[in-house]
Amino acid sequence: MSKPRIAIVHYSSPPIIGGVEFILEAHAKEMLKHGYKVKVVAGRGERCQKKIPVAIISGADSLSRVNKRINTELEKGVVSAKFYRLTDSIYRRLTQELKNVDLTIIHNVLTMHFNLSFTAALEKYIREHPKKRFIAWCHDATFNDPIYKKKAKNKYPWNMISRPIPKVRYVAISCQRQQQLSRLFQINYKKITVVPDGIDHRSFLDLNEGALKIFKKFNLFHQDLVMLLPTRMVKRKNLELAIKITKELNKELGSTLIITGPPDPHNVDSMRYYRLLKDLRNKSRMKRKIIFLYEEGIKVGYSMLRSLYLLCDMLLFPSTQEGFGIPLLESGLVNLPVACANIPSLKEIGEKDVHYLDLKKSPRELASGIIKYYRRQPTIPMFKKVLREYTWESIFIQKIEPLLKK
Repeated sequence: MSKPRIAIVHYSSPPIIGGVEFILEAHAKEMLKHGYKVKVVAGRGERCQKKIPVAIISGADSLSRVNKRINTELEKGVVSAKFYRLTDSIYRRLTQELKNVDLTIIHNVLTMHFNLSFTAALEKYIREHPKKRFIAWCHDATFNDPIYKKKAKNKYPWNMISRPIPKVRYVAISCQRQQQLSRLFQINYKKITVVPDGIDHRSFLDLNEGALKIFKKFNLFHQDLVMLLPTRMVKRKNLELAIKITKELNKELGSTLIITGPPDPHNVDSMRYYRLLKDLRNKSRMKRKIIFLYEEGIKVGYSMLRSLYLLCDMLLFPSTQEGFGIPLLESGLVNLPVACANIPSLKEIGEKDVHYLDLKKSPRELASGIIKYYRRQPTIPMFKKVLREYTWESIFIQKIEPLLKK
């Protein structure tokens, strides 16, 4: 089955700054990335992506001069020839721009009053093209806003945005909007699909692509606890204890440990220690739970390290001796919870702000303490929920693409 050719329609598009414009751009990028041919049709904006064409229709902007004059008349209850002329003009351009489009996704124009000539032109186009598919993406609705309650809801052209248009699939951005729209349209709420807004976690956190590839390869966004141990493979770093703790943690929580540093290839003891650690991991059947980035052929630079700090849930640092403890400072800067050895140099930095590991205790006891500490962290569940459910990539795959294929 071939993928539909898609047009995304709104009053304006980037670089115009606005919530819907940001969402429109994110949708278009995801569609392009997943092999869909997509274009944007708007009243104002510019081409921001080389492979996403933008068609500008004069008069379709909510702030155009002619539309402002028409809105002034509509406020007085006057539907003049200006309204119909603009509607016809927009309709003619729509027939050109949507000619080779299979699916048109219309953001807000079918539920808001900002340019009712644009709404009328779209309604006419939908009515006259029954074989094409249309989705109304509803962020807001005029008659769900108390400010606009006094508008003439049942009088043309206002009535176009107070009722559903036949054969149009309606999408709301939240369950609240779904319920509001179902009451306005007097239809069962189940007929309105909910697709939430999302976030571009890559750009928002300025994430390194290498770090993201690690998280995808090992499915780490779906682990309960991902721990970071940024260190070279030196015996005093006590990595065997970290592996044993991770094994115990997995009896209660899905847990993974990322060890960033390599062994010293010129140091026989360091290479021997690395082989010992690998044997311990493999005998514990923890190959996908203990990740040696050295084994993955990854050299960790500053950008990747920073991203790992941002993506992980906890610093695990069980060293038997340290002169200082820079990883605690790095963790502090990114609000990463810390579980570290109770040795003097680390206690000097962490004071009462970290969880200490009593190195005399068993791995099981230490894991139990870490779990209690983990469950006291109020921000981790929300952080993981966003990464699992609210990135644009996950929303596209789970929610948007199924709509495109129907």
